[in-house]
Amino acid sequence: MSGLWARWRGRRRRRAGRRGLDPALESMVRAAYRDGRPLPEPLAREAAHTGDPQGMTVYGIGLGNRGAYAEAVHWLGKAVAAGDTSAMVVLGTLHMDLGNLEEAERHFRRAAGRGHAGARVALQQLRARRNGSGP
Repeated sequence: MSGLWARWRGRRRRRAGRRGLDPALESMVRAAYRDGRPLPEPLAREAAHTGDPQGMTVYGIGLGNRGAYAEAVHWLGKAVAAGDTSAMVVLGTLHMDLGNLEEAERHFRRAAGRGHAGARVALQQLRARRNGSGP
């Protein structure tokens, strides 16, 4: 039965477009995601293209840091669609920085609804900004 299970999982992964990360790359992506460690863009791109939500988030952050906002929104949006709550906060922050406050609020509310403490703080900052008392 384990052979059948493995084949089903393999087909399911292929259908979802995910190849899986090389163990060394996976370790680097997880460290970058968890601890904010820098990851060279080609490695982050490789991780994102495997369909790994944390890889997409790390890649999106790197793109946003270098000013490639449209591409960052694309990859962070893919991570959000894959269910990455932290990507919701990052995408909301990017929208807030770009002045898209309604879109930022939408992402922060969604992440806050999933229990993300940082999203609740971001909502407070967004309200302060709207009231003219925030950054």
